[in-house]
Parts: sequence; structure tokens; C-alpha cells
Amino acid sequence: MRRPVRTCVVCRTARPQDALLRVVAAGAELVVDPGSRRGGRGAYLCPRPACLQGAGARDGAVLRRALRRPDLEVGPALAELRATHGDATDGATAP
Repeated sequence: MRRPVRTCVVCRTARPQDALLRVVAAGAELVVDPGSRRGGRGAYLCPRPACLQGAGARDGAVLRRALRRPDLEVGPALAELRATHGDATDGATAP
């Protein structure tokens, strides 16, 4: 069975869905959806620090556009993601 592929909204890299982090809009706030179970429009991010930083650039404009929610508050959820995945790597190993 093929694993679903999704694209990171920051770096535009296509990866298996289970290798990305999903966030959704719940009311006026961004929420992390670790099990990909919440309904509604979601956006996927690589767990790499560069993508987590890029998601917060320009006050979260990338996420607001991907989720089609200009009023979305992204700060607290991005802080949570950076705290839990801030030292994650993209799977590359150092030589």
C-alpha cells in the first residue's frame, strides 16, 4: 500500500505524510494535529528547524495563506512546534 505524500508549505518538498507535521485552524488559533485526525483544512510542515522558522516568517503569512485564514493566530502553536521539534533533523546523517 502506498503512503500518502504531502508537501511542506514552507520549503515545498514532497514527503510521506507521516514524515510531516500537520497543523489546522481551530477557531482563530492554529493547533498542532499530531494524529492527522482533526477535520478541516490542514497544512503540513517539515520538522526541520528551518521550516519551522520559515512558517513564522512575516507573522505566519505562509500558514495563513495555506489555511485560507487571514485572522489566524499562529504564534503559540509555532512556539509549541519549535519547542518539541526544534532540534529535529531532516533525516540526514553527518559524515
